[in-house]
Amino acid sequence: MSGCSIANEAAALTQRRLRAAVVTIVGRRGLASVTARSVAAEAGVNQALIFYHFGTLGDLVAAAYRESVDEALERYREALASAHGLGEVLDAVEAELGTDRADGGAARMAQLLAAAGQDEALAKLARELLGEWRTVVGEAVERAMVDSPVEGLVSPASVVEAALSAMLGAVLVDGAQPGVLSNSFATLRELDRTLARFSRLPSRAVRSIIAPKFASGAPNHPSR
Repeated sequence: MSGCSIANEAAALTQRRLRAAVVTIVGRRGLASVTARSVAAEAGVNQALIFYHFGTLGDLVAAAYRESVDEALERYREALASAHGLGEVLDAVEAELGTDRADGGAARMAQLLAAAGQDEALAKLARELLGEWRTVVGEAVERAMVDSPVEGLVSPASVVEAALSAMLGAVLVDGAQPGVLSNSFATLRELDRTLARFSRLPSRAVRSIIAPKFASGAPNHPSR
């Protein structure tokens, strides 16, 4: 193995250790505890290597979060790829959220969202990561809505935004009030069952019932 290859592997290992150190510190003590000194101590390296490899501490934090979220999104993609209908999409998302909570991913995102209000760089990172989540889940919701009673009446983007807001809120509240997240999914499943009852009716009849409701609310809900 050449000296260059050895150096590259050593650099990659150091970068992984630094990213892992950020994740560990956020999980144990919170995002506010992430400092150059604490990260270097956790990773067992010199502080200077943070700036050598990542430029700034903020860039290291962003890299650590992106790696963590990318791994989670890959799980979501795999779980949602075979989901058909809103019910199966909900099952898949709830299961992955359970994994996120177990491995600390949900808590890390909550920390990021809490800090985003005071730091524009963190706010930008949060927007980017949530945008990626929207894309992955949005594609599954859009597939689930094909041929449903509300296809063409409700935009998948609106459904995703509502689901995202509800789930993030539930994840934040669930720590203090256990059961909120599962109750949110129970409500969404009830909506799915209601739509399933509509689906047994001729689509024209369903639309004659639903469409006027959307039309009456049009002034307050302009089309996108």
